[in-house]
Amino acid sequence: MLCMSIIELVEHPYPLDIFRSRTDYARVSGSELVERPYWFKNIETGQLYYDLYSTIGWPSEVTDSSDGMPGYAAVVGVVRPTEDLDTNDPTGANFQLLAEVESKDVPLLLGKCLELRKQYGFGVQKNLLTVWLGDPDRFCTTLALLNEVLVKDGEANAILVSPPDDWWTPKIFDNYVRALRSTLLKETRRFYFGHNDILQNRLREFYRDDPCVMAVGGLVHSMLCRTTWMDSAQESVFAVEDENEL
Repeated sequence: MLCMSIIELVEHPYPLDIFRSRTDYARVSGSELVERPYWFKNIETGQLYYDLYSTIGWPSEVTDSSDGMPGYAAVVGVVRPTEDLDTNDPTGANFQLLAEVESKDVPLLLGKCLELRKQYGFGVQKNLLTVWLGDPDRFCTTLALLNEVLVKDGEANAILVSPPDDWWTPKIFDNYVRALRSTLLKETRRFYFGHNDILQNRLREFYRDDPCVMAVGGLVHSMLCRTTWMDSAQESVFAVEDENEL
């Protein structure tokens, strides 16, 4: 049985006005990014997030000597300060690992993904957790069969898998590991594990192309490259007609 969502949408009292003000200031100051006029709240802990993201790493290949490493899925939040101050800098926000699951069985892993996205707010805002970053070319048939069932209740319910930034670059695992580790250094710490231990343990053991490290590393790399929780000051996804659809 799917759990209930612990995430709610929080909207600025005057979303359109504040967004226009932020956009005008960004253009005048030469900034390329602007903070959105809405965010998300964990109703159990009170923690706020600029946005939440989901990622998946498929189980590794089976060999004649091993049945491979488990697949992995996680939800990561971009933490927003609880006090709405002018000094807040969203571009330097911290990343919080909110939940993680693993399984060597693909259908079971996908079932856990459904539970994760429901728990962490899927549907409370039209773009929240609609895409999982990961390898879009593996287990296509298994995913398609599941989506065939899910879309009976609406096309938006499908699990969409999209590659992280630079996915097809040779030896990309190295880039992803470096991106993740850069957020764990004492001097530049931005990533926090919370009470989760799967990723921590797998980083200590460290196997090349580990699905767990690949998944979170790819997500962190993508977030660092594009500051995905903010909009472009020139081409914002927030428009007048969307004001009542946040």
